[in-house]
Amino acid sequence: MRRNMVLAAVAAALVVVAVAAAGFATLRARGDWGGDGAALIMVERWLRDDATSGVEVFPGVVAPVLDQLLNGSVTKPAERITLPVHPNARLLGSSYIHQGDGTDLVWVMYDVDGDIAAVAQVVAEQLNRSPWQVSAGLGQDTSRVLRFRNSRLTDIDGTAIVRLNPNAARYRVTVSRGGTDTTLTVKLTALAPSLGVGIDGSLAVGRVDPGPAQEAGVKQGDRIVRVNDTTVTNPQQLAAALQAVANAGSPRSALTYIVAASAPGDPAAGRAFVPPQQPIVLPQTFPARQAWQGLTVLRYAWGEQPGGGAFQASLVSKDSAAVVAARVRDGLRAEGWQITGETPNGFATQLQIANASSGLSGQVSIDQYAEDSAYLQVVVQIQSGQATGRP
Repeated sequence: MRRNMVLAAVAAALVVVAVAAAGFATLRARGDWGGDGAALIMVERWLRDDATSGVEVFPGVVAPVLDQLLNGSVTKPAERITLPVHPNARLLGSSYIHQGDGTDLVWVMYDVDGDIAAVAQVVAEQLNRSPWQVSAGLGQDTSRVLRFRNSRLTDIDGTAIVRLNPNAARYRVTVSRGGTDTTLTVKLTALAPSLGVGIDGSLAVGRVDPGPAQEAGVKQGDRIVRVNDTTVTNPQQLAAALQAVANAGSPRSALTYIVAASAPGDPAAGRAFVPPQQPIVLPQTFPARQAWQGLTVLRYAWGEQPGGGAFQASLVSKDSAAVVAARVRDGLRAEGWQITGETPNGFATQLQIANASSGLSGQVSIDQYAEDSAYLQVVVQIQSGQATGRP
């Protein structure tokens, strides 16, 4: 169960970082690092999680509070702790937020020359030297995530995210419109380019979502024919061409550290678990939704990329393990899923699941909830090896 929970936390960190990085990008682009500007308000709302104070942003420097969190009671210089820095890293800035539960969060962002695999390797080696220790990792084609902790300070842990940092700020998309080719300039607003359109097998646009394509002028009824100078005729070629935009030029990476310091005594530790007061509903696109009926959703995450998609969820129930397991099995089978393996692990049960028609597979862990033994926790991890069809 611990491994599943860690991987779910890592995936959630990816989602949070993507949003926070967008906020920093907004601030950098506008040059609006201080005051009460709209960009700062937007970042604060993005990062807020029961916050009792606003986000403090520190352009070009590391927030002084990080040193206080790591060395507040240290008197000997030789015992002072610092966060490792990649030798080729260029500091962009940092931010700090104090949450209502007493937790302090510090974000530190760097640009690093080099591809994500090489940068992540160096960061992993740095974070595996005393007093730091890597505890978990997650890798995919455009990012690497490392969870780490501090062996001296039990209230300090963190996440390091290395992501592809494209050289291009814009790229060209040519569409056929009424028999005439029209070339549009699209902003590169994501670390992996995303047009935000719905297409069919011939790349005809059936839907345009709010985002870069809409801003560039892509319209329903257009048919995508080129990305920059690359001709595309199907969704696979389009996904490859978009990825090539991100990979063009000398490889660069974006490195973000998130350091969390829990409050002394951790007020959350003595607090009884309270399920969400407002129901959390899984997205319609979340696989095998019938299998999760009757369970209370604590959190979910999903992502998509040219090679496929991934879904994760954490749910709880007060029903017995046997009742929950039977409900999950019946729901999976009702939606055409196969249970390819079932492994007991102490009091926990792990189901290996697959759906041949959708190309999805994954696992479901059913175990006692660590925060409250009165509840049972269900952790779902599902992934696809097929393209999502939505560039």
